Parts: sequence; structure tokens; C-alpha cells
Amino acid sequence: MKRWFVGVLLTPILMGVAQADPAMNACILSKMATSDDTVTVGDIRAICSADISSQKQESFDPVTLPAVKRAEEQTISLDGDDATSIKTADGSALTRRLVLEKSQSNNPFAFLPHRPNYFIFSNNVASYNEAPFEASDPGNDYDFQPWESKFQISLKLPVVRGLFNNRADAFIAYTNRSFWQMFNNDNSQVFRDSNHEPEAWLSFANDTELFGFKNSLINVGFNHQSNGQSGELSRSWNRIFAEFVVEKGDFYFAVRPWYRIPERDSSDDNPDIEKYMGNFDFTSVYKYGDHSFDLMIRNNLRSDNKGATQLGWSFPLYKNFRGYVQWFNGYGESLIDYDHRINSIGFGIQFSDWL
Repeated sequence: MKRWFVGVLLTPILMGVAQADPAMNACILSKMATSDDTVTVGDIRAICSADISSQKQESFDPVTLPAVKRAEEQTISLDGDDATSIKTADGSALTRRLVLEKSQSNNPFAFLPHRPNYFIFSNNVASYNEAPFEASDPGNDYDFQPWESKFQISLKLPVVRGLFNNRADAFIAYTNRSFWQMFNNDNSQVFRDSNHEPEAWLSFANDTELFGFKNSLINVGFNHQSNGQSGELSRSWNRIFAEFVVEKGDFYFAVRPWYRIPERDSSDDNPDIEKYMGNFDFTSVYKYGDHSFDLMIRNNLRSDNKGATQLGWSFPLYKNFRGYVQWFNGYGESLIDYDHRINSIGFGIQFSDWL
């Protein structure tokens, strides 16, 4: 009823601007038919503006138009009158993601994608680390195969919005990454490792800008990661982190340093994990049309250099499904291998992207 009433009020206005901007008019009418009643007209206009801007940019020739200027910055309200307002460039991939999340998160029981969700078939060019398994069960011949499937499920839930004078939102999230020896019939198709990562954080809106790059978000929170095992196979650690999210158009990157919360020596399953997993990671994503390219770098910044690099490429495959290629080289692809170097490449399906 509310949507019908708002539509009646807006129809004369939309008809009046139809000749001036028919694409915007059509987009607003379409979004109104599918959006939640609590989504504001400003939210809908922001989504439509980002869609139209993206379509226009895809039609530009980067050779003949190398200096196409983006629209002026505007403030987008994510929560109506009581919203966290985020000032950002029109057409920004990050802003579009934030506005879309707001339009989908009015249901308190609705989870949102957090990190990418995917299912891929992966091949490890190096060898898997069987030493922890042999120490845990000396009589068992595991004989892990290089081919396995790897999948990630990552969801988040906004707990409270509009904190600290409408400058911050509180989130909780859970990420599961599993490594399944699905082709290893001789070894009962075991799950080689499953990593569980619950976390909670405060996300602060920001508009600090330098050389055209804008620090849009600052996240501060707590992160736990473990593999749910015991004895020789147990791996876990707790961290406090700060994450600085920077964007420029369709390019996004985040720097996340962390501090490991100390544990007692008697209960620490992996006292040297920082040596291999490092003390920060750098993640970047570039959107080019329907394609997305991501990079993750993790390092300890020590002379005895350890760390990891991961490259990903997602692309349209079929309707809502996207193809995904991922290459990983380094330490810590899974917790059981935190101190063992892995070099793997995989191909599969991605269900949600970073942006």
C-alpha cells in the first residue's frame, strides 16, 4: 500500500522529467517495483545513477577519451533521515555495493555477502603437508591427491546502524573455507581442512581524500580463526585488526594490519603463526565492465620473508553465475598448511564478488 501511494505521488514528477532523463525515469520505476518499502527515493536514485554512469563509461573508448571526467561528488544517504551518509564519487563500485547492501538489509534476519563466495576445483602444483596428519594418526596413509575442491562461504549481518552520530555501523560475520579431497576415493573423499572465521567490527564512514584516492571506510574489530581440530591438527589464533578501505572509481583497495592476542605457551597450538601468516594483508579489486580482478598480498615484513600472494579473475558465465580463476602461492592458504608453502591454481564458479 505504501509503495502504491508513493508511486501515485511521484508519477507526475517522473512524467515531467521523463523527456529530460528517460533512462533515470525508467530505472527508478523499475527499482520501486522491487525494493523494500523502507528504501528511500534517494537510495533508489543513487543506485540508478551508479547503473547509468557505469553503462555510459563502458561505451567510452579509452583511447580516444582518456580523460573522461566522472560526475561531481554527492552525499548518499544509506538510512533515510537517520542514515550514515557516505560522500563518494558517482558511479563508484564501492558506493554501489554499500547502497545495494542497505536496500537488502532491512530484514534483521537477512545475511549479506561478506568476502567472495565461490566453489572451485583446485590443483596444488606443490605437495600437500601430510606431516601433521601422520603425527596425529601414525598408522594411517593419507596420500592426499593434488586435485581437490575448495569453497568459501562468507556472510555478514548488520547488527546496529547509525552509531556515533550516524557515522558508524556494527557488523558480525562468519567465513568458512574448506578443502575437500572429493576425487580421492582411496581416502574416503575426506575434508583435508576446514577453517572457521567469525569476526565482529565497527565500520566508520570517512571522506578523507588524497590525490584522488578516498579513504571511504575505516573498520576496527576482532577476528578469530580456527580449524576446529584438536591435538596435533589444532590450529587457531585471535586478532584485533584495523582496516582502511580506499577507493577511486572502479578501483578499490584495503590495508588491514592486525595484532595477535597472546596466548599461554601451554595452550598455543601455533606459536609461530605470525612468522608465516604475517601481520597485515593488502587486498585490491578492479572492476572492468563485467570482469573483476582481485589481488591479495600477505607478509610479515621481516628479513626471513614469508607471506602469500593470491590473484583472482571473475567473469560472466551464465545468468547469475560467474566463472572464477584463482591462483595462490605462499603460506596459509589453509590453517593446517600455515607453515607449508602451497602453489595452487583453480577454476570454478563465483556466487558473489568483493564489489
